Amino acid sequence: MPRRTLLRRLLPALLFLALAAAHAQGLEPINRQVRVLLALAPSVEVGATGPHRGAVDGRPRFATPAPLSWPVTASGGLLYVDGVAVGARLLLEAEGEESYLRVNGNRYRGAVRLSAVEDEVEVVNVLDIESYLRGVVPSEMSASWPLEALKAQAVAARSYTLTSLDPGGRYDLCATVECQVYRGVEVEHPRTDAAVAATAGVVVTYAGSMARTYYHADSGGMLASSQEVWGAALPYLVARADTPATTPHRAWVTRLDAATVSSSLEAAGLGVGTAQSLRVLRLSESGRVTELEVSGTAGTRVLRGSTLTRLARSWGLKSTRFTVQGGLTVRGDGWGHGVGMSQYGARALALAGYDYSRILAYYYPSTSLTLFVADGR
Repeated sequence: MPRRTLLRRLLPALLFLALAAAHAQGLEPINRQVRVLLALAPSVEVGATGPHRGAVDGRPRFATPAPLSWPVTASGGLLYVDGVAVGARLLLEAEGEESYLRVNGNRYRGAVRLSAVEDEVEVVNVLDIESYLRGVVPSEMSASWPLEALKAQAVAARSYTLTSLDPGGRYDLCATVECQVYRGVEVEHPRTDAAVAATAGVVVTYAGSMARTYYHADSGGMLASSQEVWGAALPYLVARADTPATTPHRAWVTRLDAATVSSSLEAAGLGVGTAQSLRVLRLSESGRVTELEVSGTAGTRVLRGSTLTRLARSWGLKSTRFTVQGGLTVRGDGWGHGVGMSQYGARALALAGYDYSRILAYYYPSTSLTLFVADGR
């Protein structure tokens, strides 16, 4: 029997053995509930596609088999439904497999919690992690990509989610690229559903603890370390050459808009007048810009750390792995922070015959795959 086929057949047994070892080391079962921030806005349109029930400030208030929709606003710490004050918090729960909650026209599984945060409505989707992943994986990776790459994405997203749970916070994750992209039922696809189901409960661990599985679109050819990007060294997130990959995010050239650069610097308290030129002062070990000088009609500023990353993103740069071609013209490679798994790299490895366990081992060296079970909460 070929070695690769043997490994694939042995993987489930190996994962169950890892589960036993994890319990022996005292790892707790997973709480499979996640709270995802969908919106924080002065008004939202919410409702349900079918049977649902609602509670206001923790007290059950209604249950109906009818699909309904209402405008919700907030003022002074109170929610208003169709202009009528109802309380500070409204919880809507769908009933039945064919009923979903709606927020601004998009469908979501589980429950939706609306809270008045001063004069804005905070909308949080509360659902089990496996259902959540059905809306994450196709948002983060094309459903047409190889199944093993989709499985690797499902495991990475599951592990990232579990290390993001914040019991003391109002929510655990946002639904944008600032956390991981989540679009609910609208993007669910049979192939990504299959990837989530095939890896159900599988997570990445390091030394008996859940691994923080960062990922990004394209490394630009060089993976970054967590130390250089966020200042926190993790032994499985190191700088090194990435696998070759075919990707549209290489050798991109961008001419930055002077007005955009100038206004963003001014808003950050780092004004230089009208921006005229850029100069790279320092690179990280993976070739990413860590110090950038910006010169303008009213002076010069040096950008570093998270300020540099945030402003570069606002200027439209795909990554900080770039060189300055002159003035405000930039040539770069990659898309994203470059730490952990490159999604285009995972695709390339899957096309080369790697299964998801080998893809994850490549991007998170010295880690293991572990299978957990739900604790019923």
